[in-house]
Amino acid sequence: MKILTVIPIARGIFKDELTYFTTQEVQRGAIVSVPVKNRLVDALVTEVKSATEVKLALRQGDFPLKKINRVRRPDFFLPQFLSAAQQAADYFAGPLGQTLKCLVPTEILSAGIGFKNELITEKRPAGGLVGEKYVIQEPDDERLTYYKGLIREEFAKPASVFLCLPTITDIKKILDSLERGIADYTIVLHHALGRTTLLENWQRALDTTHPVLVIATPSFLSLPRSDLKTLIIDRENSSAYKSPNRPFLDYRKFAEWLSSETGARLILGDIVLRTETLYRKEQGFFQPKTPIKQHVFSEAEQMIVNLQQPGAPFRILSEELLSSMDAAGAKNEKFFLFVHRRGLQPLVICQDCGGTVLCKNCEATMSLHEVDQRGGRSEENLLVCHRCGQRRTAAINCETCGGWRLRGLGLGLDLVAKELSALRPTLKIFKLDGDKIKNEKQATLLIKKFLGTPGGVLLGTELALFYLREKIENAAVVAIDSMLALPDYRINERVFSLLIRLRALVNKRFLIQVRKTKSTLFESASRGSLIDFYRQEITERKEFGYPPFRLFIKVSLAGNKEEVLLALKELALKLAERDFDTFPALATTTNRHYQLNLVIRLGVNDWPEPKLLGILKSLPPKFIVTVDPDNLVN
Repeated sequence: MKILTVIPIARGIFKDELTYFTTQEVQRGAIVSVPVKNRLVDALVTEVKSATEVKLALRQGDFPLKKINRVRRPDFFLPQFLSAAQQAADYFAGPLGQTLKCLVPTEILSAGIGFKNELITEKRPAGGLVGEKYVIQEPDDERLTYYKGLIREEFAKPASVFLCLPTITDIKKILDSLERGIADYTIVLHHALGRTTLLENWQRALDTTHPVLVIATPSFLSLPRSDLKTLIIDRENSSAYKSPNRPFLDYRKFAEWLSSETGARLILGDIVLRTETLYRKEQGFFQPKTPIKQHVFSEAEQMIVNLQQPGAPFRILSEELLSSMDAAGAKNEKFFLFVHRRGLQPLVICQDCGGTVLCKNCEATMSLHEVDQRGGRSEENLLVCHRCGQRRTAAINCETCGGWRLRGLGLGLDLVAKELSALRPTLKIFKLDGDKIKNEKQATLLIKKFLGTPGGVLLGTELALFYLREKIENAAVVAIDSMLALPDYRINERVFSLLIRLRALVNKRFLIQVRKTKSTLFESASRGSLIDFYRQEITERKEFGYPPFRLFIKVSLAGNKEEVLLALKELALKLAERDFDTFPALATTTNRHYQLNLVIRLGVNDWPEPKLLGILKSLPPKFIVTVDPDNLVN
């Protein structure tokens, strides 16, 4: 009989290791099926001992040892991949099992196809490009041209290339261009393919002897091919590279560890690379694959318009924007209007007490939305929570003071559309946001109609940028200032990157409506000056001790206020000698649902540190640990 130490590969199981027995032959790295409570889950075997070695421990155990159900794959994981996964688990303070669940698609794991192809059992020979790491900051079309040349070079060696993109839409946006001429050797992997097609593509990726181009989303980085010599992480600035579930893995970090373990060359690319990435390039960790583009040039006319002129009433649409739209319409040119928020207005407040209308489920702010008019009957407006989806009528009184003077604030896409329709009733207007568009088919059809309509105007949120795949004549940012009020130390970078993407989409006229024209961020974006923005951003981050100069670890706990305060106080005692702060989450308002955050500040080279890692991993599941969080107060 053998005693197995296993790590469950399943969500909702927070024990890192479990113990079972078996009479079967099992090796370390195998996948077995084990009983946990009332269900069978997959688990990775990390240690195998004979029963005689642990006889005393078995006798002293205070629980009965269960038998494994079966051996599903005797050699599913290989050492290089497991080593990178363990580094990710330690860095993001999560169990290895949950980390593997993020890294290996459920369809692949449940089918048991396995990693029959060897990963890379040895590093490249001396003098080769062993795990070299590069960055490329170029506009989308120029990066795409570079990738095409790189793929041809690698195929000639012969070697395969893995191109990772953050979303399925990103893949579809470039697939036709990249697979031209090599369609037989291009393999696509993402979850929208359907189980059958996905498993067929995975098997083809394992079996094809000719070099291949794999285009996939991040959860398929586990694909093992012995000839994958280049790993490209494109759209590197996208927040979609962070997994939405524990342990909140950053796939970009995992790609670094995997490339080091396998000896593959790593390339990070985007039109605007993250500030942290550019700083690490300056420190010598990354090398520029091409000269770093410091300016994004455009032939389009650039304009920044101040919406708050002294003595003049506030206007949603400036005279400059309306004039530009009139000129474009006269030439049958298309116009895209970007609005940051959907609905009518993103915030509703009480004019009597100043209180904000919040969601009863999750305490997030509720937005005002207009209900569709049907059959000539106009229904009441709605309050909608964009976090959890709760809806309720807007015909309510303030729950704090009982006042009836509730007022919407801010600009939403629907409010802009109403204003534009009133001022220019003959315009052909299309609207694209998460309220109007529910799937890719609808979005694609709407964009096709817009592009085929002379003088058409598209109003859209950031969602529209995923589907606008060709340049248009004109674009304007109607409202974006409110984004800068978000409690996110990366918000300047997010806004700047968004503006640069919009600017690169236009070939005639680009206009930004703002309330603060003196902002260096808007000026840099209007000029396409990547270097000016980076210098300003890195200076501010250094001054305030933000990444890349410090590493943050956020520990959050929600529930009854007294219980939360007590639990975080006990944790604070364990961290007494460390640099940390505690503060309520932004949406904390009641005793019933009270969230408190504890943020630990570390030197960038001080993590993972065994003692602190042990403390964090020993916390009960009700504590949420996020390493390198996108924001500190939510």
